[in-house]
Amino acid sequence: MEDKLHIANELLSIDDKLSADERTELRGLLRYVMSNPKGELASGKWKLIGHKILKAAKPAREFVLDLSAKYLAELSK
Repeated sequence: MEDKLHIANELLSIDDKLSADERTELRGLLRYVMSNPKGELASGKWKLIGHKILKAAKPAREFVLDLSAKYLAELSK
């Protein structure tokens, strides 16, 4: 999962549709939910990621949404 988080961070870093603050915020949100997926704030942070990533360029948006869906599916097993 670390590799996928690294790829997501790289895609966000080069995304010119997001401001530097938005990229930083998304990276922080992803880092939080990946390290603490069952924390009491994780659900809200997943929702923020879903909302904020819509502004991103297609490659970053699709990768992060796919990563989120797969990660949440793994957690529900």
